[in-house]
Amino acid sequence: MAKHAAGKHTAPEQSAPSVEQPLPGGMAPAFSLEENDEKRKRKGLKVFGITMGVLVALLVAAYAAGVVVFSGRFFPNTYVADVDISLKTPEEVHAVLDDLVGDYSFRVVGQGLDMTFTSQEAGMTLDAEKITESMMADVNAWAWPVEVLSAHDETESLVASYGSTALADAVNAEVAKVNEGAVLPTDATIAFDAEKGTFAIVPEVAGTALDAEKVIEAITEGAMQLEPKITLTPEVLLQPTVFKDDPRLAAAVEEADGMVKADLDLYMDGNLVAEVTPALIASWVTVSPEITVVFNDEAFTAWIDQISAQCNTVGSERSYTRADGKAVTVSGGSYGWEIDGDALRTLVTDAVHAGTVGDIDIPVLQSGNGFSELGSRDWGARYCDIDLSEQYARFYDDSGACVWETAVVTGTPDGKHGTPPGVWYITWGMESPSMLIGEKDPKTGKPEYETQVSYWMPFVGNAIGLHDATWQAAFGGSRYQQGYGSHGCVNISLDAAAALYGIIEKGDVVVVHW
Repeated sequence: MAKHAAGKHTAPEQSAPSVEQPLPGGMAPAFSLEENDEKRKRKGLKVFGITMGVLVALLVAAYAAGVVVFSGRFFPNTYVADVDISLKTPEEVHAVLDDLVGDYSFRVVGQGLDMTFTSQEAGMTLDAEKITESMMADVNAWAWPVEVLSAHDETESLVASYGSTALADAVNAEVAKVNEGAVLPTDATIAFDAEKGTFAIVPEVAGTALDAEKVIEAITEGAMQLEPKITLTPEVLLQPTVFKDDPRLAAAVEEADGMVKADLDLYMDGNLVAEVTPALIASWVTVSPEITVVFNDEAFTAWIDQISAQCNTVGSERSYTRADGKAVTVSGGSYGWEIDGDALRTLVTDAVHAGTVGDIDIPVLQSGNGFSELGSRDWGARYCDIDLSEQYARFYDDSGACVWETAVVTGTPDGKHGTPPGVWYITWGMESPSMLIGEKDPKTGKPEYETQVSYWMPFVGNAIGLHDATWQAAFGGSRYQQGYGSHGCVNISLDAAAALYGIIEKGDVVVVHW
């Protein structure tokens, strides 16, 4: 018999029964644990499937119901002219629209206008059926789950039905009244800056005149929203068409600056008579509607004509004081200065385009022997003075001293034979002796007279001049009015004629005056 060891008795360890081990009493298990879990899973899936099917059916039913509802009603958050038409039927919207426009009136203020209109005065009419059809066309019932979460503004459909003829007529009339005293807008352009001596861009100016189309547009836009008060902003003003940032203006400035570089002084007989400055040239530079720089030939020609008129002294009125103190004013005659306008135009044009800086002598067709300014004496100290009122003649030499004088008998003052006043000069017909031949008598065909003189000094062509008249018994006084007047010549004694003939020269000035 075996002996147990002293101390504790330790039972042998036993493992847990396996699920595969038979139950007590020798009975086998009905199912395994794995099979039980599988059954539970299948049952859960079935319940889930049934639940999801129900939910889907409910969603489909709800969606279909929404489609049906929104096929005849507007979505939530739908407005027309700030009026809520959410969930309303087209028929209900008809009534809303009729009330909106029927009771609507508005006031237009700003930019000089203050008008009030009713919907009828403004010509606002609508076709409710057509409008609601247009608005319902925007309702996509099939997308209602998304659309109900969005806002919808159908004002544009409402506006499309407004008539504006009456409104336009009324607005145009008021705009015309405002514009009568308004300032029109001006385009940006370029102008000459006299201080800087260059061109610069001049910004555009909006002005205060209204643009009728923009006014009507602003009013219509406000009426679209059925606003009770429509305030016009400066945006309805007529606007310039060219603005200061237009690149064409910068190019025009550069081109124009190249045209005002010339600076000319124009002289005649050593006297400064005109200046061509950059500022003057700038007045001949214009900007076309296409923003291109143009040399204004018309303005330039007008200036040339003005200079010619100022310097052309032939026949002009001159005033001067004679050496003995008598103030004389005389006009007419063939002596004086005559400008060659075409040559002057070419000369200045070429100088301007070349940017010339300097002096220019004015080209002339006829010159004199002295000039200071228009309206004053344009001859030198040497000349012959014939005073018709005094019936007296004087000759002044180069120093201005009177070296010859005598009493005279001038032409008969009958309107035909009077000695013509004016500033003349001794012509090339001067001779000694000379045969004076009068005009032909139409009755006889012979000259009115043929008279031999010793000294002939013509100054009106070769027809009128100074000469000796030995047939005159006396000179001076009023003999020319008493039947002793000449046919226009200036009669002097033989001695006086001889003395003058030895002094006077071809080209010397002869001034005949009262």
